[in-house]
Amino acid sequence: MTGRDASPLVCDHTPDPGFVSEFVCLHPQARVVRDSSGVTRVYAGRRGTLLGALSGDQTSALEVLGSRSVGFRALVDSVRGDDEEISELLRKMRAGGWLSVTLAAEEVPLLTFRPLAPAVPPVLEVTGDPAELRLSRFAVLRAEQSGMVLESPLAHVAVEFHDATLVGLLASLSGRSPRESSEAIGYASAVSSTCPAARSEVVSEVLRALARHGFLVSRGSGTEREFRLAQWSPHELLFHSRTRLGRHDLEHGGTYWAKDVAAPLPAVRRPFGGPVVQLPTPDLDVLRTNDRTLTEVLEDRRSLRVHNDSAPLTLAQLGEFLYRSARNRRRPGGGPEELGDRPYPSGGSAYELEIYPLVTRVDGVAAGLYHYDPEEHRLELLARPGPALTRLAEAARLSAQVSSRPQVTLLVTARFGRVLWKYSTIGYALVLKHVGVLYQVMYSVATAMGLAGCALGGGDSDAFAAASGLPWESESSVGEFLLGSRGAED
Repeated sequence: MTGRDASPLVCDHTPDPGFVSEFVCLHPQARVVRDSSGVTRVYAGRRGTLLGALSGDQTSALEVLGSRSVGFRALVDSVRGDDEEISELLRKMRAGGWLSVTLAAEEVPLLTFRPLAPAVPPVLEVTGDPAELRLSRFAVLRAEQSGMVLESPLAHVAVEFHDATLVGLLASLSGRSPRESSEAIGYASAVSSTCPAARSEVVSEVLRALARHGFLVSRGSGTEREFRLAQWSPHELLFHSRTRLGRHDLEHGGTYWAKDVAAPLPAVRRPFGGPVVQLPTPDLDVLRTNDRTLTEVLEDRRSLRVHNDSAPLTLAQLGEFLYRSARNRRRPGGGPEELGDRPYPSGGSAYELEIYPLVTRVDGVAAGLYHYDPEEHRLELLARPGPALTRLAEAARLSAQVSSRPQVTLLVTARFGRVLWKYSTIGYALVLKHVGVLYQVMYSVATAMGLAGCALGGGDSDAFAAASGLPWESESSVGEFLLGSRGAED
């Protein structure tokens, strides 16, 4: 059994003026399973709840909830069940986050609260004037196929709007004064077609319901100014909540959602067709004997920004560094897509990261923007010096707070499709984790080689797009690492 749409509604009675009716149905993605021993469980994605052995009335009620939205009285009447038994079932289902709740006026749906996780106590109970409420700065309104949806990383439900007037009202509850909010509520009440008898009371009740779930906050409340919330920007907290389990009902992990949409990207990027510079290959057997120990490398690692321009980085050093940190060692078989194998770990062996050395001064390599081919171990020229490369080099210099441009800025990009083709909700988070582990390997190799290495905290993705000609949404810079010969570090 699976959940159904929030309509049609089965009403208990004709609502009194100002009364908002409540209807419930099974979560759209919920599956109800009853095993041979008679034990019933409900699942959605990776979470589940044991409901135990249900009575015949409760089992029938579950079937009704899986087919349509229904009020309590209509649910009891439809199965001719016991009030207490049905109430106990609904209590369990609500607490576990398995029931979508639709608020309606005169049987016309206003909005639906779709649970994302088990229920939590009300965030804010409003007893006074709803005009004293404002929209939380963490609330996000977006479009889905079903209509407009309101979400927040602080909420355990998503709100699906069925009345466009309410969507417009939300914009009026941002940073305006209580008087302006009161006027907006009055206007929404006047134009709403959902409850002709008592529109104002209906709108007020809807706003109170949104506040209970944390989408609206009191104007005088300092909760969002407390450090635990003030430290977060809205997009960062939403990103955190949607890439971890617990506060969303999206598919999660390696779902291969795009296997019927597009072919997977190749494990190694296709050549651009430009001039190439073959890089020297280091002797790994010699390095195994003569290299510094892991403990020395880890303990001596430093972020070194100052380069020695009187003895700049050489082609051999750049080649050894890239070979030891980023080459593709083999292509493992198995699976629906090509896989890679490089010196650093990558989720699902995706290896979506690419390295584009921006060379300012390297002995044996002309200045320009290159792509590192991790399989052929060579540099391919993409762009010669010009305004776009100057912008990239200056961005790196300013970020590092040094007086001269770095000898090499290793621009790390991601071919997003390598990860997003397979993973749902966690793909971009994986990309950023991969950047971190690549940084650690780069730091270790630079330290072992006696070079100056330094990761930067941010860069200009638009400047990279302009310089490379690559589409920003398909492949974009996600990290920057400075490399050069060691200078006198302050």
